[in-house]
Amino acid sequence: MDLDRVRAFVAATEWMNFTAAAEELGLAQPSLSARIRALETDLGVELFSRRRRQVALTAAGRAFLPHARALLDLAAEARRDARRAAHPGRRLLLTTLAASVDELKAETVLGLRRDLPGWQVTLTGVPFREHVWRLRDGTAEAGYLWPPYAPDTVRDLHLEPVGVFRRLLAVPARHHLAGRPEVTVADLAGEPQVPLPDDVDAAFVAGWRLTPDAPVGAGEPVTDVAGLLRAVAGGVGCCPVPSLLARTAATPGVAYVPVRGAPPATLALAWRVDAHPEIDHALRAAARRARGGPAD
Repeated sequence: MDLDRVRAFVAATEWMNFTAAAEELGLAQPSLSARIRALETDLGVELFSRRRRQVALTAAGRAFLPHARALLDLAAEARRDARRAAHPGRRLLLTTLAASVDELKAETVLGLRRDLPGWQVTLTGVPFREHVWRLRDGTAEAGYLWPPYAPDTVRDLHLEPVGVFRRLLAVPARHHLAGRPEVTVADLAGEPQVPLPDDVDAAFVAGWRLTPDAPVGAGEPVTDVAGLLRAVAGGVGCCPVPSLLARTAATPGVAYVPVRGAPPATLALAWRVDAHPEIDHALRAAARRARGGPAD
């Protein structure tokens, strides 16, 4: 059973409003509705009655709800137990969207290893659709996020800004904008952008794209930053990116052009508000060091 569909169902039952539930999950409302319809097809029952724009649980929906919540709880527990078994002892998994490791993140990992003797500290890349949920479901202890996000997406997470970076436009090397010393946000209007998954937080996607209602290039949505840059090189579209990413993500066929007048991109170190006290203390110190302040 697809847990994303189960998660959509549970969110809808909490709000009894598909639009509000979609906002909580960072989805477009049609995507949430499609997930619930697919779940109903899997189960062979209707979970909601939809009459006169009112949403209510059916008898089958009421019966399934406690099992759905239990499935999500069990899945989160299974992920945590599997990771503990694979990495015995105390560990801190730090996630990033970047295609490769930059100096800022490398120094953070080294600092955390010094501050947490006896803990296993690792950094791993994650796809767009998982970069917040890994923190929410406990399979990662901390991660690098690029706000903004919908409030419910980062609920129960603590975000500490660690850097502010200029925006660059990633374009195919032979694109008509590639040779310019800089472009403006207005220059992006009408330029197709690389498609991102439709179940990624909508506020994040809007901030990433810079322009409202940006046209989307043809092709399948990319899953991660490396795929995004390959899509740019392949002519699918362009994409605004933080300058930090461009430092370590040299991709053949991609040119980077500064975007004048664009709001800067803020990188934040994020972790759960109920994190282990040692992890919470170490991450706060790491964030202060990244900003150039004293660790304590």
